[in-house]
Amino acid sequence: MTTKQTSVQIEVRGLCKQFADHVVLDKLTLSVTPGEIFVLMGPSGTGKSVFLKLLAGLDRPTAGSIRINDIPLEEVKKQQTFVLGLVFQAGALFNSMSVFDNLALYFREHAICGEDEIARRIDRVLKLLNLESTEHLMPSDLSGGMKKRVALARGLLMQPDVLLFDEPTSELDPITAASIIELIGYVNRKLNITTVVVSHDLALAKSIADHIGVLQNGKIDEIYTKESLLNSKNAFVQNFLNPNINIQHPNFGTLLS
Repeated sequence: MTTKQTSVQIEVRGLCKQFADHVVLDKLTLSVTPGEIFVLMGPSGTGKSVFLKLLAGLDRPTAGSIRINDIPLEEVKKQQTFVLGLVFQAGALFNSMSVFDNLALYFREHAICGEDEIARRIDRVLKLLNLESTEHLMPSDLSGGMKKRVALARGLLMQPDVLLFDEPTSELDPITAASIIELIGYVNRKLNITTVVVSHDLALAKSIADHIGVLQNGKIDEIYTKESLLNSKNAFVQNFLNPNINIQHPNFGTLLS
C-alpha cells in the first residue's frame, strides 16, 4: 500500500433524508478536511448509518448536497474520479468464499489485473493488517475482530481516497475493540486516507478522532474536538456521554416482586 496522493475534502450542505413523514436527517451540514478522521456519534436510531449510506452513494438524499473536492457526489460516481471504500458493520463477507477469494473478488469482477498481481496485492495488505496466513480460512473460521480486519483489507485493496466505517467496534469485546480503533488510526496515518466513522463508541472518538459531530434530531449543532466534546455544556451531549441510568416504569416494583 502506498500513501494516497489525492487530498480529499468532503462538504455536506443542508443534507436532508426523509422516509414518508419521518425526517431522519434535517439540513445536516459538516466538513471533513483532507486526511482527517471525522467521527459521527449519536444514540442508536438517530440516522448515523443513513448518513453513511448517503455518503457512500448507496442512497439519494431528499435534499441538500454532498461534494467531494467541490465535485457533486453523483458526478464523482459517474466520472469515477475518487474511490470510496466502505467497511460494513458486520463485515459483509461472502460465507462461501475463503478470505483470499473475498479479497480477490473486486479485482476479478472488474478484470483489473492477473492472478499473480492479485496474490501480491492481497499478501501485502494482509501483512499490513497482521492477517498473515489467513487467506485460506473461511469467514466462519474467523473471530469478530478478524472479520472486521478482513473487511478493512477489502476496502484498502480498492485504494480508496475516502474510507468509511459503519460501527467498527460493535459486538466486540473491549480488548478487540481497542485493537480495531488503533488499527483505524494507524491506517489513516500511514496511508493519509480521509476517514469517516459512524459510531456510538466514546473510546473510539477519544482515541483517534480529529473532529466529532453528535447527531441530535437529525442535525449537528456543533463540531467538537476530543477535548471540547468532553467539556460540552449541551445537555443532549452530556446525557449521551454520561447516561443517567434511571429506569422509570409504572409497574417497576411489580416486575421485581
